[in-house]
Amino acid sequence: MSELDELVARPGVFMAGRFGADGRVAETAGLYVEIPALAGVAQWFCAAVTTMFGSMAYAVDTLKQTGFDQTSWLPVRSWHYTGGDYVIAVHGDRFLIAERSKLASLDDLSQLLRAGQP
Repeated sequence: MSELDELVARPGVFMAGRFGADGRVAETAGLYVEIPALAGVAQWFCAAVTTMFGSMAYAVDTLKQTGFDQTSWLPVRSWHYTGGDYVIAVHGDRFLIAERSKLASLDDLSQLLRAGQP
């Protein structure tokens, strides 16, 4: 059983995947495997949100990197979005989509995605 299959086997998780170096979905497990158009939507959504957060972090860093404050929001490492009944989470090159009501907590979700990563 692969790491992605293990994620999909968790309660509420119906798709898990990994992005390649070019930002495209390189590997998936779960519901959308048979529906390439939906995997494409997941890829587009995750890439757009990650890019937006990166741009926002860069803008904030540029404005506050004066004086003695040298802390940073970069690089973007992870994020999650909850809307309606679903949640999408990204950590590094991994992502998953799940039903929010079936997850124990968002902290558990974050730990699942971080497993085996620094």
